[in-house]
Amino acid sequence: MKPWRHAAALVACGLLSACTGTTGSDLFEFEAQASGPEEADGGPLAFETSRGWAVTLTRARLHVGAVYLNRSVPVSVSSDTTCTLPGIYVAEVLAGVELDLLAREPVAFPVTGDGTEERARAGEVWLTGGAVNAPHDETPILDVTGEAARDGEEILFEGVLTIGENRVIPPENPALPGANPICKQRIVSPIPVDLPLRRGGQLLLRVDPRRFFANVDFSTLPEGESPDAVRTFADGPENQASINLYAGLHAAVLAYTFEWRQE
Repeated sequence: MKPWRHAAALVACGLLSACTGTTGSDLFEFEAQASGPEEADGGPLAFETSRGWAVTLTRARLHVGAVYLNRSVPVSVSSDTTCTLPGIYVAEVLAGVELDLLAREPVAFPVTGDGTEERARAGEVWLTGGAVNAPHDETPILDVTGEAARDGEEILFEGVLTIGENRVIPPENPALPGANPICKQRIVSPIPVDLPLRRGGQLLLRVDPRRFFANVDFSTLPEGESPDAVRTFADGPENQASINLYAGLHAAVLAYTFEWRQE
């Protein structure tokens, strides 16, 4: 059994589920890879945000736990749904990979994926170091360092984000303790795709860290002991800059793209 095969069993009508049967196509295995944006060359990545910050990333690492492709376009997991989304999953890669988002060269997932010859319409990226429903997870999901400048102000920054108890949203109604399951914080979805899956192809996930910082105002990061000290993104909702960086990590439409490369 592949790592996290149990995750697929949780999907109500997933690729390997028997609740409505499979898609009817033969299963096949495929290689899967992930990388940073095409513009990345392995060195610092410089860009300007919509808030006018000139940012240079000197480190940007992401842990991806698993990926899925669905032949339907489900609603976002951030809405009032369970984390096992409707539709039929037509591809899945059930093991994690550590990505250097400053490099364009793809890194292979440690296991092959399973797919069917269908057209995928939506993708999911699971940001987890273990079981998606486990409350505790100390895995560093995003690890960044860099500098940002605007109007003569220069800020050095760093941050490591995890998704565990620190991301749990308390239920508004105590009678519904499971209203905000942690899995919703760990699944980026729906990512728009239009991919005809065929035997002999390869899946490529590209992740663009520049999108994570689109709405970050670095001036709201708390200052250190001196004005020149490195400022740190909080691993929780302690300030607006940290909240916005965490929200950018879930930018499904812009930060994450899938490609299917047919041999």
